[in-house]
Amino acid sequence: MRRSTAAIATAAICILVSGCTRTGHAEVVTPTPSLVPRPLVERELASLLLTPEEVNAAMGTTGMALTGSQSAMSDNSATMAPMECLAIDGAAEAPVYANSGFWAERDESLNNGDRFTHYLKQAVVLFPTPELAGAFFDASVAQWPACHEYTHTQSGSMWYPGEISNVDATLSVIATQKDAAAPGWACGRSLSLRNNIIVDVNTCSADPADSAPRIARLIADDVSSRW
Repeated sequence: MRRSTAAIATAAICILVSGCTRTGHAEVVTPTPSLVPRPLVERELASLLLTPEEVNAAMGTTGMALTGSQSAMSDNSATMAPMECLAIDGAAEAPVYANSGFWAERDESLNNGDRFTHYLKQAVVLFPTPELAGAFFDASVAQWPACHEYTHTQSGSMWYPGEISNVDATLSVIATQKDAAAPGWACGRSLSLRNNIIVDVNTCSADPADSAPRIARLIADDVSSRW
């Protein structure tokens, strides 16, 4: 006996689409869920940022408290030079993101008191598509090595970036202040790409070690968990 044309067609579909089940003589096709994460939206940005308690743990300190929050990027380009170092000097700087196509951002600054020994700026930047976020990350990978040293023009302090790392879509570097008072002062910078979000982090202390990429990856993992 020949099988019906409809049955043959259904069987062919089941070869191409996983999740087919058989009920009696009929084939039931169960669509396979998409594995492509949905783009995040602006209302989710603030909830991606770490709490002070999480920051304490990530930076190995205590007493970190919120000192400021923004939904618009800063522009500190007039207080440092040269311009090619602005991306390493600070997180979420408006001139760095100019013409990148980003839609929105949220950032918070924290430190641990009037005579603080630890500082953090954490930012999340929303792009309309993962492709645009990826293009910004790739441009940063190419641009960061152009910075060799820079000056804070108000204080006259000199800063020297170390070796740049790019591992698992996380870019990072530490810039050390020359002739800083004991026990020294340095700032870690990190940029992480997940979905349509750029995570932008700046951590400062006597020894920031890997605190910037650690915080960036914690936030990026939260981005990845949101389907």
